[in-house]
Amino acid sequence: MARLLIRFTQGPFSNAKSQDGLDFALAATNYGHEVKVIFENQGVLQLVKSASIKGLKNHTKRLASMPFFDIEECFVCKTSADNYDIDHVLANIDLLEELECEWINAAEKLALIQSVDHVVTF
Repeated sequence: MARLLIRFTQGPFSNAKSQDGLDFALAATNYGHEVKVIFENQGVLQLVKSASIKGLKNHTKRLASMPFFDIEECFVCKTSADNYDIDHVLANIDLLEELECEWINAAEKLALIQSVDHVVTF
């Protein structure tokens, strides 16, 4: 099957793209696709643990379920994290540790994109 890279580029609650991207990633594994994810731009904010919001699925818990769907290659753009001062915002890095995210720079991100068959951006 295909190797997919899902790029999370939107914040978790600004629109439905982050939820749609996660739904797409989880569904793709059901069809036998190898899925890798990268959090970049505002998407790094999805890694900030948040409480449930009435009427919305808990995005943090859903992200934490990715390893159960065999999504084990998870990357965080270091430049984006620096732009959002994510080290300060992510005082609680439990989600990063649960997902075993790797920090990558621009050159590594380009190599990652070139290593997959398809890139889908949300």
